Amino acid sequence: MSHIASYKTRIKLNPNCTSEHARQNDPTWRLMREAIEAAAADLGGQVVTEITDYYSRHVPCDFGIVTPQWPRGVGIRVSPVTGEVTFLYDPYEDRRGAAKKIAETVTQSYTALAVAQALRALNYEVEMDQVTEAADGSRAVLVRGVL
Repeated sequence: MSHIASYKTRIKLNPNCTSEHARQNDPTWRLMREAIEAAAADLGGQVVTEITDYYSRHVPCDFGIVTPQWPRGVGIRVSPVTGEVTFLYDPYEDRRGAAKKIAETVTQSYTALAVAQALRALNYEVEMDQVTEAADGSRAVLVRGVL
């Protein structure tokens, strides 16, 4: 059976950003956009504003990523009340975990970028390295701060 499932994260964005102009100027929203764009580039996908379920029904979202491995996409919604970030996707027939990999890549990108930004704010020189394990395709991001 096909349905859109939602998966909460610990990521929170500024809920007071209701207009596109406010979102472009808010650091939490800019960081999320940067993380999504980086994840889409890493996975060979593109950023969208709606995803689809198994039956091609459209589901609007604040951000989304579609990839060749998962053309239905993974959406990201931000609660207008709390700022909580939730991933949305239809897991039906996702036997290889492509949708989960997209969500994990976005989360990892956001976390690495947030840590780097915090270190820069403390006047550290920041270096970021990405390592991909060939055996299983997993990815690790190393954020190094030098004072």
